[in-house]
Amino acid sequence: MSKKLWLSGVAFAGLVVGSIATGSSLVAADNTVGTTNTTVAVTGGTIDLAVPDTLTFPSEPVEGIVRGNVNETVNSADNSLLTINDFRGTDAGYTVSAKASAITAANGDVLPGAAIELTPDAPAVTNTDAPTWSKAVALTDSDQPLFATTKSLNGAGISSYDLNKTTLAIPEDNAVKAESYSGIITFTLTPGQPAAPATAQ
Repeated sequence: MSKKLWLSGVAFAGLVVGSIATGSSLVAADNTVGTTNTTVAVTGGTIDLAVPDTLTFPSEPVEGIVRGNVNETVNSADNSLLTINDFRGTDAGYTVSAKASAITAANGDVLPGAAIELTPDAPAVTNTDAPTWSKAVALTDSDQPLFATTKSLNGAGISSYDLNKTTLAIPEDNAVKAESYSGIITFTLTPGQPAAPATAQ
């Protein structure tokens, strides 16, 4: 009796060992797929304004001013680009405004009534985020907005406008002096989304 029980026990133990071995072969497999994370940091830059050094108008004879109103367009050969480089990466927006000084000679003589009007041409650089500037602005000695960003046109990237349609108007003047005259246009870039669109747009 005891001999039969021992043989039966061996047979049972053999079955258990066989079962474990079979289960182990199902779990084991080759690892053929792996993943690697990638990261990159995009760092914000600055915002700046680039304007023409000079806008030159054609020479005007005294006779032309004496006989009637004069309206001259800036020489197109000049570099006349107004450019905003917005590399902040924040969509924070900005406003650009301008004002002009009196147009005077070196001795202080003023060109009476002379006025500069900034008239935008088509954008010089294609940028779907560039703010719209479509209306002419007659400059005075106080800042006037030319254009400003909106939430949909936030000005990100490079926005460039050609000032080659800018005009100089000189009213009729019998006492005009034959001299070289000059003035200064001051452009101001104000970062930040405006509360309302610039009126000149």
